Amino acid sequence: MPREATLFDETSGSSSEAYLLLSRDGGNIPPAWIDRASESRKKRENELAKALQDNSLDAVHLLRDWELAYKKECFYYGIRVLMELKRSGKSKL
Repeated sequence: MPREATLFDETSGSSSEAYLLLSRDGGNIPPAWIDRASESRKKRENELAKALQDNSLDAVHLLRDWELAYKKECFYYGIRVLMELKRSGKSKL
């Protein structure tokens, strides 16, 4: 059974804090997590674009949802870069 993703909430979205927590515990952020976070955000874009074009009040909720997905994507990306820097001194991301 997969565990619940709480790292973002536990660290208030701070990539550096999450990196330090994961380093202490020996955790990892697989590249697939970044891919899934990106896919999750991209799935929301069509509906958000339509709501924005229609000047719909639904756009506010959709925009906040999209923004949270974007922040999570950047969060995981940041942790991954820090881990790669530690491992090899450079990052391919």
